[in-house]
Order: sequence, then structure tokens, then C-alpha cells
Amino acid sequence: MIIRIIKYFIAFSVLTAVGLFLIESVFLPLYVGYNNEHYLPDLRGKYLETAERELGDLGFPIEIIKKDYQPGQTPGTILNMSPAPFIKVKEGRTVKLTVAGEKKEVVIPQFVSVSLRSALLQMQALGLEVDTVMEEYNADFEEGSITYQSPRSGQLVNAGAKLTFMVSKGPPPDIFRVPDLVNLSLSKATAAISEAGLRLGDVTGEYHPSLIPNTVIDQSLTAGMKLSIPARIDLVVSTDKLK
Repeated sequence: MIIRIIKYFIAFSVLTAVGLFLIESVFLPLYVGYNNEHYLPDLRGKYLETAERELGDLGFPIEIIKKDYQPGQTPGTILNMSPAPFIKVKEGRTVKLTVAGEKKEVVIPQFVSVSLRSALLQMQALGLEVDTVMEEYNADFEEGSITYQSPRSGQLVNAGAKLTFMVSKGPPPDIFRVPDLVNLSLSKATAAISEAGLRLGDVTGEYHPSLIPNTVIDQSLTAGMKLSIPARIDLVVSTDKLK
């Protein structure tokens, strides 16, 4: 009798052990999908087509989230993914991919007569950028309003394009004072002439190899001279090339 009980006990123990082994090694993995899990690859920086192919081969559907175009981002590339890279994920789970947007075409608005501040707000909404802002005296436009723009209104450009503006400083003063331009670079002299309300005239070069090219060495109007009209100032600048 005791031997029979022992046999039953041994058989029960063996069956229990086998059952636990089957549960842990076969049924449980099948239930949780253990054998169908994969580590997600790092797809950031890759093009969407490549990411779709790699995830498709692993059995992952995708959801695409497109972002607006931003300078510095390559259109069509993956910016982010969820779940994150290198995480072990069950096959069949949707992977969300954030993709850099393409450059959109934008029609340049009419900014002439608009205040610079308003123009900058419109440009930000359209994805446009400022290249250069210059100033001039102009009695026909209010101070702070745009008198000239490039590219002109109506042109079709890509988002991220840069514009140049000329902005009115209001009516010119009654007296114009000639600035001292000698030893300035041509670019700084040009800005100083504009700031004084005067106009740049002819620019000629003179051979001076010891000076930095385009350094002003002479000006047609004497520094400090007072003028009643916005006259032109001719400049002579250095050059390191013999004619």
C-alpha cells in the first residue's frame, strides 16, 4: 500500500514538473509572444522608405507623423520614433515615425508700405527668413515701413527663402553731414553714407598692395562738410591688382 502511494506521488511529481515545464517553455511564450519579439533598430536620420522596409521585414506596422519643414532638417528623414530605438517590442505593434516635412512653395506677399514688424510676423507664419535689412531716408514712406523688397511680391519660392528689405527712416534731415570714410572698408563706408542720408557715387580702385583690398583711401566730399541736399560721394578704394 505504501509502495503504491509512493509510486502515485512520484508520478504526480513528474507530471507536475512536466506540466510546469510545458507551461513555462511552450504555452507561456506563445501566449505573450515571447518568440515574436524584436529589438527596434535606430531609424533616426534614415529616409522614410528605408524605415518602412526595415520595419516591414520585422513585422511592424507604422504610423507616420509629418512635421512642418524646418531649416536644418532633411525632408523625408526620420526625426523621432516611438517606441524608442533598441527596445524589445512584440511583433505587430505599431511604430510611430516622426518625419521631416518637405519644403512648401510660398507666394511672396506685398511687403512694401508694411511696417517691418508686421512683415516679420507674416514671414514667420509662412516659413520665410530675413537676409538683410537696410535703411534709407524716404519722405514717401512712414518711418519703419518697407520701401523695397527682394524677391518682389508674387514670386513663388520655397519655404526658408530669405528676403532683403529697405526700410524708411522717414523724411531726410534739412542738413546732411559728410562722414569720414577714409580707412573704412567699402562695405562700412557704404553703410555710413546711407546712415548719413547721402548716396554712394562712383567707386574706383587704386593700386596699394600694402593695404587690405577695398579700403577707402579718398572721398570726393570733405568729412564734416554740411550739405542741404543728399549728394553723392565718390570713393577711391585700394586694390592689390595692377590694371
